[in-house]
Amino acid sequence: VACVARALVADARGSGGDDEDGDSDDGGDAAPAADVAEMEAVIAEIERVGGDDYVVTDSQRAAALIDAERALRDEGIAAGLAPAAVDAMIAAFKGVTLSTLRAAERVPYPHGDAMPSRPPTLVGVEARVAEVAARLWGDGIAVGEVTSESEGGAAGGAGGSATTHAGAGRVAVTQAVAGMGGVGKTTVAVVYVLTHGGLYRRGVLWVDASSVDRAIAAYRRIAVVELGWEVEESESDGDVVRRLFAYLREAAAPQRWLLVLDNADDPAALEAAGLIPPDDACRNGHLLLTSRAGDAALADALHIAAPLRLSTLPLRQAATVLLRVATGEAAAEVDEGVMAEREGATHAADDDDDDDD
Repeated sequence: VACVARALVADARGSGGDDEDGDSDDGGDAAPAADVAEMEAVIAEIERVGGDDYVVTDSQRAAALIDAERALRDEGIAAGLAPAAVDAMIAAFKGVTLSTLRAAERVPYPHGDAMPSRPPTLVGVEARVAEVAARLWGDGIAVGEVTSESEGGAAGGAGGSATTHAGAGRVAVTQAVAGMGGVGKTTVAVVYVLTHGGLYRRGVLWVDASSVDRAIAAYRRIAVVELGWEVEESESDGDVVRRLFAYLREAAAPQRWLLVLDNADDPAALEAAGLIPPDDACRNGHLLLTSRAGDAALADALHIAAPLRLSTLPLRQAATVLLRVATGEAAAEVDEGVMAEREGATHAADDDDDDDD
């Protein structure tokens, strides 16, 4: 369906197919009115195909599959995939049946601007992400693989660094990335989702928790856009949130889920508004917060005893970030000799200040 939709959009934009001579016809941009008319015709055709009396002939089916396979192959090549990877993708496509697609469950995942994008210039974030993963899953967790050791660590993380969100049983592990503004808390969470999101078969829910209103809006977005639920205007915010928590409650191992509460600087207000999953909804899940809140506030609201607290970058890493931003080179590195000279001068200046005192 996605391949056909992309092809329809391309046609509507005037990129066309083959002309009468068999050559590719790039065409010109279609007029907006023509676009609307064509898409209305497409909608009518979809409704007709969806009717019980519509029958697809073998030739139509074969033509559609050939077109879809060609679109997939072109897309894979354009994305820079190796030929073997493209062939594997086509083989998987050919093996999919309609019943398989209908049985596939829709799971939430942040798309578009729902989650901040990964900054182009990063230094030292990998170690922080690895620490988050170890606290949530236990030592030795591998991307895309849930080992027996990680299953066992899911109730306490690495050495109990994370905190269970309920008193007993298989429950959510709660962890916070804390620190003052601008030290990279959200970036750590974003990179964690990008590198470990595949471990969460029940989905990843990203919530802007900077205020109660924004958190509610995020929960509604997840329900309507990412899960495709029908939400009536008369349905209260609390009802929508409770439906989502019921969805999380239904998760069974190994269908874990991840709920990220970004910028949760007032965890007590979120808890009071019912925006933190209750204990009975937290089985087989992970809660990850980014917050400026102090240890006491996190402990009181969510019983997080030892958040991962970020500070400012060391001098060498800070200089590397500045160099990469200034030059636009993502792999630029600070000259070791220059850094050693600068650090030596800094220490000498500090010693002079001490002598003056």
